[in-house]
This record gives sequence, C-alpha cells and structure tokens, in this order.
Amino acid sequence: MERAGRRAQAIAEQIKSMVRDGIKRPGDKLPNELELCREFLVSRPTLREAVKYLLSQGILEIHRGKGTYVSQNPGILHDPLGLEFVVNQDLRLSLIEARLIIEPGVARLAAKNTSEEDILAIEKSVKDMEEIVYNGKIGLNAELEFHQGIAVATKNPVIMRLVPVIVDSIINTYKDTPRSSADHRHALEEHRKVFEAIRARNPEAASALMKAHLEASYERTLAKRAAVARRIPAEI
Repeated sequence: MERAGRRAQAIAEQIKSMVRDGIKRPGDKLPNELELCREFLVSRPTLREAVKYLLSQGILEIHRGKGTYVSQNPGILHDPLGLEFVVNQDLRLSLIEARLIIEPGVARLAAKNTSEEDILAIEKSVKDMEEIVYNGKIGLNAELEFHQGIAVATKNPVIMRLVPVIVDSIINTYKDTPRSSADHRHALEEHRKVFEAIRARNPEAASALMKAHLEASYERTLAKRAAVARRIPAEI
C-alpha cells in the first residue's frame, strides 16, 4: 500500500509538471481514466488516488457528466483564507479595508503595464455593467470581472492570483445582503472613471479613483447596514 501511495504521488507530480510547463493549460480536459492509466502505466486505483490529490490541491476539477479538467486557476483552493468560517458581521467592511490597501496599487500598476488587449477586456466588463444598469438587472459578475481584468493588466503573476481570492470573498460576503440597482449605478460610474484612467495610462489617477471607489463602497455598506438595523426591532 505504501508503494502504491508513492506511485500515486509520483503520477500526481507528473501531471502537476505538465500544468506548470504549459503542456496542459487551464480549462484543458484530461483524457479519460483508461487512457491515463495506459499513458502512466498504472492501475485505476493508483490513478484515482493521484487525481484525488490533485483535486484537493485545486489543480484539477471535475465537471459532472463531462470529465476532469485543469482548473482555471491551478493551485488556488476554494476560500484559502477560510473567510467562510469568520463569524463577524463586520467581515464585509474588513474586506473593503483590505481592498483599500491592495487595489489602488493594483490599479496603478495596471495603468503602467496594460496592453490594448487588456483594455478591451476591461472595457467589455464596463459595457456589461452598463447593460445591467440599463435593463434594471442585478448581477455581480461584470463588476467582479472588471477587478479581475485590472489584475490581469498588471502583468504581475502574484497579483493575478491574489485578486481571484479577493473576488471569491466578495461573493461570499454578499450572500446575506444582495446588491441593488442603485449599488450597480454607483459602481458603474466609479468603475468607468477607473477604466478611463487606466486606458489613458495614468497610474496616479487610476490609483486615486480606485481608492475613491472603494471608500464610496465602504460608506454605502455602512449606510445599508444602518438601514437594515432600523428595520429590525431591538430585542427586549
């Protein structure tokens, strides 16, 4: 059993190297189980143990009914900061405070390093937000893609992997108090200004406008919490 475990670990390391070296890229589908057994000359139990390990490491993911794929962000585990277990009503405010330290710098670097391709991607997220606001819909995806797009524009691999963690945390903190149309309108205007600064390749303006956006988001969150508290009768 010990030898089988070592063999499974060795297979997992080979697959991990294939991902690291770009032989298998994020989103790629792996061959089926039988083909992988033939490729690595191992039994199904050994292969399954290797895949199980890679799933636990966030390198592979299973799409039910479709197969096993390389994760879009290999190596990034779900909720790596464990924020789902932070029982604190101020978690969203704490998250915005952390973002105020990080994201103005991200915007500054994006304005320095952005490419035309990055600008088009960020612009698309802004246009998606415009459509949501125009149609009176509710949806976070376009706003989150905006922030991820800015991270990609930095060309910094650490930031590009850090921001998705922040994005996942944002989603979790909005479960109890969903976004409103007014929230989307405010965010759209603020995001548009940040985008224009990045497109103009103005690092200081991009940083200042991102800071202003997050400060406004902080104030809106405080106001929303106060409004909710006024509707909840105090305990006797």
